[in-house]
Amino acid sequence: MIRFEHVTKKFDHNAAIRDLSLHIDKGEFVFLVGASGAGKSTFIRLLSHEVVPDSGSVFVDGVEVNKLKKSKIPYLRRKLGIVFQDFRLLPNKTAFENVAFALEVIEAPREEIDKKVRQALELVKLGNKAHQFPASLSGGEQQRVAIARALVNRPILLIADEPTGNLDPENAKAIMDLFKQINHLGTTIIMVTHARELVNTMHKRVITLENGSIVRDVQKGEYGDED
Repeated sequence: MIRFEHVTKKFDHNAAIRDLSLHIDKGEFVFLVGASGAGKSTFIRLLSHEVVPDSGSVFVDGVEVNKLKKSKIPYLRRKLGIVFQDFRLLPNKTAFENVAFALEVIEAPREEIDKKVRQALELVKLGNKAHQFPASLSGGEQQRVAIARALVNRPILLIADEPTGNLDPENAKAIMDLFKQINHLGTTIIMVTHARELVNTMHKRVITLENGSIVRDVQKGEYGDED
């Protein structure tokens, strides 16, 4: 599903990713952890062709991302769903309209949009709040809308960048339970997080980056004190 082969990416002669190689299978749930500046954000940006490696190759779903023609990049990004810490919802649009926007930009048929948006909101248990605006939703509910938006195009890979960072512990646990459910439905998930306790309760694969290199890769592991 995802493969990095000896990938290096530098910014101003400083390596954010150093000769990194790894493989993530379809359907895996992987935590990507490490201190600030370890290379986590660059790793995510390489997957979406926001940046390209200086050397090595990045593959997503069998496609060598760094060799894609410019015209093909939007098709790659349609395969990816991305959830951010700060929700990034449009304040003047309802929950339904925020989710629908992801399909409107690719000019999906209206009937398809209505069906997929309803299904996505039901999945995140917000079907009864489809017509509410973000300001009237709690932080946890806003993040659920953001997750529904990321899922509505049925991506093969869901990338979550600190998705519980702005949530209280109760809402954070509920969001993690939702990600677990999404993963059980077959979606591959890569989650960047500093939430040590949440990582340790999930018992999923944990990849630790340090100075752009993998220093730890544990199946059903924990975000240990040594990380």
